[in-house]
Amino acid sequence: TRRSNLVMLLLVLLRYASAASVIPIDILPKSLAHKMGAYCLDGSPPAIYYQPANTTLDPTKKTSWALFIKGGGWCYDEMECLSRSKTDLGSSAKMPKNYSANGILDSDSVNNPEFAAYNKVVLYYCDGASFSGDSETVVNGTKLYFRGRRILDAMFQYLTKEYGFGEATDVLLTGCSAGGLSVYLHADRIARELLPKTVQRYKAAPVSGFFLMHNTADGDPLYIEQMKYVFNMQNCTQGVNQACISGAKAGEEWQCIFANTSYAYTTTPLFVLNSNLDSWQMTNVWKGDYDHGCNRDQNSQFTTCSYQQVWDLNRWGGDFMLDLALSNDRANQTGLNGMFVESCLEHCAISSNGYYKYRINGVLVRDAVTAWWDDKPSESGHVYLPCDLNILGGPRQCNPSCSAPGLVRCENYC
Repeated sequence: TRRSNLVMLLLVLLRYASAASVIPIDILPKSLAHKMGAYCLDGSPPAIYYQPANTTLDPTKKTSWALFIKGGGWCYDEMECLSRSKTDLGSSAKMPKNYSANGILDSDSVNNPEFAAYNKVVLYYCDGASFSGDSETVVNGTKLYFRGRRILDAMFQYLTKEYGFGEATDVLLTGCSAGGLSVYLHADRIARELLPKTVQRYKAAPVSGFFLMHNTADGDPLYIEQMKYVFNMQNCTQGVNQACISGAKAGEEWQCIFANTSYAYTTTPLFVLNSNLDSWQMTNVWKGDYDHGCNRDQNSQFTTCSYQQVWDLNRWGGDFMLDLALSNDRANQTGLNGMFVESCLEHCAISSNGYYKYRINGVLVRDAVTAWWDDKPSESGHVYLPCDLNILGGPRQCNPSCSAPGLVRCENYC
């Protein structure tokens, strides 16, 4: 019996391991990059990854598209951008030949019944500012291009010319980490300027992109100042949500590079996918240096945290939900938005197999997204909220699905 159970577990793990879509790279022509001034940090042309619709699986999905914006953090100053320009996050010459995608981009119709047959595109990130900048500089004799806004334009133009995006009828925009932030920043501009008139349904589902404008545990506005510098360094004023820019007080336009500020002005129907205890934010924004790394070990899910540490973490989680609620209340005037916010210590797991493992009140992420996408009735109103970590008794993690077997977790950006 034990042997048969192990065999079954192995088969399940192999199934999830083999489900990923393997999507080939397509580097945009140099002529197009030159014409539009669309360059990665090092001056190389940007790249996408494209997989055509599986019309054998579902002939009706020929004009349906899932667009995924890759993450990768940001370069917080010129020297960091110079270093990044020598990696896949700053040069198409360094990008992998294939991209393994999961979650919403999964090609397995059992795991991903709604989107498996869609045209799938990965918009690979190489500008260092979530596709928002429009500038250039020279660092130690090396020219750097901050051209994220133009890169996004060029990518959509290329998709239209080469892959039939001009006939798209259904478009889901998603992305993870810095790519998730890109969704908040650009969803409305994409709708207004880059989608073909054939599109009948367009929605956005950012993953792990709601980064708080929040001090560290010690009260230092470190991440706030870092992103403010990115905004100014890369000249992002024209590259973020323009309604946000128009509504900002003079001198505070930089706040529009944060998800909460831009989301408040977003009119695109949007479904937030996030943890309110996001592991990247624990390490890079909150930076609480707890004993035993209790808020850093994704496998233990806060098991070693003390009473006081759990109290502090629940306060952070509360700050996250308050920030999100205030933004959503302003953005969700039509009632078309939704959210699935869990308490798992993870970052971008929902863009991997967390998409069909995490649950809230018995509902899988996948099923929540599908119901929202298809405008199906939902008892929860398409809103799924996190529980508080347990302070007294029992496991610290209040959501058992956060420890589901076989989870693939992202330690950094994904």
